[in-house]
Amino acid sequence: MRGDPAQRIGQAVLVAALGAVLAGVGRPAIAQTAPAQDSPKMDAPAEGQSLPGPAVADQAVSAPVSDDAVALIPDPWSGPNHAFYRLSTAIDRAAIAPAIRVYDRVVPTPIRNGLDNAIQNLAEPRTAANDILQGRFKPAGMATARFAINSTFGLAGLIDLAGRSGIERHESDFGQTMGRYGVKSGPYIFVPLAGPSSLRDGVGRLVDIFADPLGLIVGGLGTTFGDVRAGVSAVTERSSADDQLHQVDREFVDPYAAIRSAYSQQRASQIDIARGHAQADVNRLPDFGPPPQSPPPAQAQPTQPTADPADPPPPGPSAPCPHPEC
Repeated sequence: MRGDPAQRIGQAVLVAALGAVLAGVGRPAIAQTAPAQDSPKMDAPAEGQSLPGPAVADQAVSAPVSDDAVALIPDPWSGPNHAFYRLSTAIDRAAIAPAIRVYDRVVPTPIRNGLDNAIQNLAEPRTAANDILQGRFKPAGMATARFAINSTFGLAGLIDLAGRSGIERHESDFGQTMGRYGVKSGPYIFVPLAGPSSLRDGVGRLVDIFADPLGLIVGGLGTTFGDVRAGVSAVTERSSADDQLHQVDREFVDPYAAIRSAYSQQRASQIDIARGHAQADVNRLPDFGPPPQSPPPAQAQPTQPTADPADPPPPGPSAPCPHPEC
C-alpha cells in the first residue's frame, strides 16, 4: 500500500532531502559536463543570458571568471548564493565526500557502472518526452530505442547495449524545453546541497520529477520504487562528479565562479541543440586537404670576397722566358 497522502508527502520530502545531501555540490553541472570546460578565454554561446562544463578547465586560472570575459547567467542573488555554496562545500567535505570515497572503494567498479547505467536508463522516457515537446523526433526515437534495448537485452539497463551498438545517450529536460521556446534563464540559483541551477531550470527540474513518464506509471517519490531510484541516483551522480569537484577546488582561485560559468555554458549549449543548432565538433570540420608544403629554406651560396679598390691587382700569368736554359 502507498499510504495516505500526508504520509506520502512526508516520505517525498525526506527522500528529496536525502537525495540532495547525497548529491553534493557538484550535481549535474559538473558531472555532465563535461562539459563545459571553463576558462576566461572561452567564447560566449548563442543564448544571450547564458554562457559547456564539463565543467572544469584544463589548467589553473589566476583570477576569478568575470562577467565581462564570458556571458553568464545573471547572479543578482550573489550574496545568498555564495553563502549556500560555502555551506554546501563545508558539508560535502566533512560528510558527503568521505562517504562517497568509501562507496567507491567498497563497491566494485562493474557494479557501480551497472547502477549508473540503470539509473540513466530510467531517465530515457523523460528524455524522449522532452525531445517530442521540443519537436526533435529523431532524438526521441533514439531515446526510446535505448530504453527498449537496454531494459530488455541490457538486463534492466545494467548494461548499455544500445550505446555499444552506436545509439549514444543524450540528455533532455524540461528546463531545456522551456529554453528552446524562448523562456529566459532568470537568476542564477545555487541550491543548498544540490548545486547550480537557475529559476527556469529549477522549475523545469520540478516538472521533470513530478511529471516523469516512468514515475507516473511505476511510481514516483513517496513510493518504494521512486524512493530507491532517488537515493541510488543521488549516490551515482555524486560519485561520478567526485574527481571533477576536486579538480575545480584545486585549479580555480574562485570555484564558485568556475561552477557558475561551467553551468551557464552547459545550459546554453544544450538549449542551442534543442533549437536545432549543430553542436560544435572538431571531428566534423570540412576536409580542406593536406596543408600546403612550405618551400625548403634557401641554402646560402658561397660568395666571392670583394676586392678592395686600394689593393693592387693580382699578378697575371708571367711571359715565357726567352733564354733556352730556362
